Amino acid sequence: MILCGTSHALFDCPPLPPHVPINVTDLHPNDIKVVMALGDSITAGFGIMGTQGDMNEFRGLSWDIGGDQNATTLANFLRFYTPDIQGFSLGEHVAEICYGKLCPPFQYHPTLDVLDAAQSGAMVSDLVTHEMDYLVTMLKANKAINFEEDWKVLTILIGANDLCASCTFLDKKFLDPDEFEAHLSTVLEEVRNNIPRVFVNLVEMFNLSQVYDLSLKTPRCAEIHRDLYIECDCIFGPGAVKNRIAVDMYVQEYNARSRGLAAYYQAFGDPNFTVVAQPFASNTALKDQPTDILSTLDCFHPSLIAHEALATGLWNNMLTPAAMKKTVMNITDTPICPTADTLLYTY
Repeated sequence: MILCGTSHALFDCPPLPPHVPINVTDLHPNDIKVVMALGDSITAGFGIMGTQGDMNEFRGLSWDIGGDQNATTLANFLRFYTPDIQGFSLGEHVAEICYGKLCPPFQYHPTLDVLDAAQSGAMVSDLVTHEMDYLVTMLKANKAINFEEDWKVLTILIGANDLCASCTFLDKKFLDPDEFEAHLSTVLEEVRNNIPRVFVNLVEMFNLSQVYDLSLKTPRCAEIHRDLYIECDCIFGPGAVKNRIAVDMYVQEYNARSRGLAAYYQAFGDPNFTVVAQPFASNTALKDQPTDILSTLDCFHPSLIAHEALATGLWNNMLTPAAMKKTVMNITDTPICPTADTLLYTY
């Protein structure tokens, strides 16, 4: 593997020779024909353009599935090798809000969202009850996709809203790691049983309390979180010191459960389905990052710079064996150029 000598806005690596995979453990980057995503506001692209973007979701710039021209995203990295890849999201639109049981139907914008099923505010339970229905329906409706034969990448990042909401309602406790794992396992089984030929990325979270620490570096962000802490009450709300400690503990537990599920499915040995835990951000120290990785809209969601770093981190992790995967994300990282021997590594 070599590094692309390009900026985040460009991706100019050598072409790859044609390849026909034997099974899911033999996938090369140019074998992927479809990109898909499940998740929350980060994957929905909320707040990417900060105060310039109002309350919109910029799905075409979303780190894993955005397909806007010149956007630094996983979808566009894959699209470099497969120009007719399907599923990437486009453009922007008003936020689609799904918050626990408050999840209005029919709010998707299919021509823009395409196979980005993420919803702002979504919790892990919403992936099964809401997002999967949309994803499978759209997959089957797309005539450019060979549903049975095309190899697909599905990226899942979820859990932050389950933790942030725990302090918003007095009768709610932190979602137990067993419950988190049970919901996530149900989602993965739904994918395995309903969508053929899928490589799943389970993206691990970093310690969420660090957003609070980073926001204190700018007076405007500190003021926003004093006045509008409900966005993540457990991190920014009054008396949240103990809650921040608990949130980080749960983040690590959730990550451990993601790794356990990935190990289970890899050991299961399904030739057409696998799950890989991607830890590229799990040990990131936000104090070492510039404050402009936070959206100027709310000083909480990731900015465009952060989305570009997330995209590069995920891409590089996918092309790196498990023992060598990075666990620290940095905005200066550059995307790896795969060679003819580079796999989408499952172990």
